[in-house]
Amino acid sequence: MKKREKKPLGTIDRILIILGGFMGLFTIAMIVTFYIKDAVPDTLITCVMGCSGVEGILTAAITISKSITAKKDNSDEQEDYK
Repeated sequence: MKKREKKPLGTIDRILIILGGFMGLFTIAMIVTFYIKDAVPDTLITCVMGCSGVEGILTAAITISKSITAKKDNSDEQEDYK
């Protein structure tokens, strides 16, 4: 059997891994804060979740636009080939 070659992580993948790690640590920190203080900073949670949501949406938009551009470039090359 052939070994699958590992593809290096792209920039978007790295950003998503960092974002996921940050959100996990942030969630744990807010749980600890709740146990210690019996309250959480609601405004901070709202802002952090909102910013991470925007980051996810922008990452999806970039990925979709790259995909559309790649398909368009590929179809242009096929037309040139004919």
